[in-house]
Amino acid sequence: MVYRKCRNQMMSLGADGLILECYQALEPEHLNVTTAVANPNACRHRHEHLAWFWTMDIPKDTCANDWMSEFHWLRAKSQRDRCHEEVELLQCEMSWMKNFFLHRANHWQALNQLAKSSGNHGLQCYSAHQHTMYTHLAAQFQ
Repeated sequence: MVYRKCRNQMMSLGADGLILECYQALEPEHLNVTTAVANPNACRHRHEHLAWFWTMDIPKDTCANDWMSEFHWLRAKSQRDRCHEEVELLQCEMSWMKNFFLHRANHWQALNQLAKSSGNHGLQCYSAHQHTMYTHLAAQFQ
C-alpha cells in the first residue's frame, strides 16, 4: 500500500514524533466501511468511532481556516432556507385547506337550495348542517 511505504520512508528519514503522530499506522480495521459518515443520525452509531484519518488536521489550521467557517455558514443558511420553505409550505397548506372548506360549504349550500326547491326536507336539513360545519371550519383559518 502506498501510504505504508510513504510512512516507512518518513520513519527511515528520521521524522520526529509530531509528524508520526499525525500520520499514524494504518490498520485493516481503519478501512472498514461505516454508515456513520453517510447518515450520522442513524441508529446504533453511538459507540462507533471513525478512523483517525477522518479527523486529522494536517496544517493545524482548522480553527483559523475560513473554509470551515464557510462550511458552517452554508450549513446554517441551508437550515434557515429549509425553515423558510417549511413555513411557506404550511401557509400554502393552510390556504388550500381554507379553500377546500369554502368549496365544500358552497357545494352544500347549492344542495340546500336544490333541496328547498324540490321539497326534500331531509336533504335540506342535512345540507344546511354540512354547510354550517364547513363554513365554521373555513372561518377558523381567518
